[in-house]
Amino acid sequence: MLPVKTVRLQLGELLAADATTLAPPVNANEVALIAADFTPTEDLVIGDLTLATFTGSTPKNAGVGTQGVGNDPATGNQVITILDPAGGWRWECTVAPGAPETIFGIALTTDTGAALLGTQKLPTPIVIVAVGDQVLVGSVTMTINVAPIS
Repeated sequence: MLPVKTVRLQLGELLAADATTLAPPVNANEVALIAADFTPTEDLVIGDLTLATFTGSTPKNAGVGTQGVGNDPATGNQVITILDPAGGWRWECTVAPGAPETIFGIALTTDTGAALLGTQKLPTPIVIVAVGDQVLVGSVTMTINVAPIS
């Protein structure tokens, strides 16, 4: 059975406000950089990923509480936008790395990286080789497709 639009749209609203997943009231979720190639699937767990280690790659805390949710007018998909930290989703290398480190994507995790909530590949991998190199992610979003279940 395909849910009607009002039911489907409720999915994002509920998830964006869910204190046990995307909207913890304290102990913010985190976004971490992924430093090995991966394929985003719903079956990934945090142990499947290699997180970045360059100085300056510490995971960033998302905003706590209800996250933003709206509809993409081009696709009809519902999009949950994870609240940005102060300074945005930007990581900068502050100490020359011993070897280049390639960043392939980001991971949304629970506090302290205990569990994986979602992943996203970068359009193009970014290689960190020197002080001042940065990874900048415009926004962190989760998409609920028009026909997610049947």
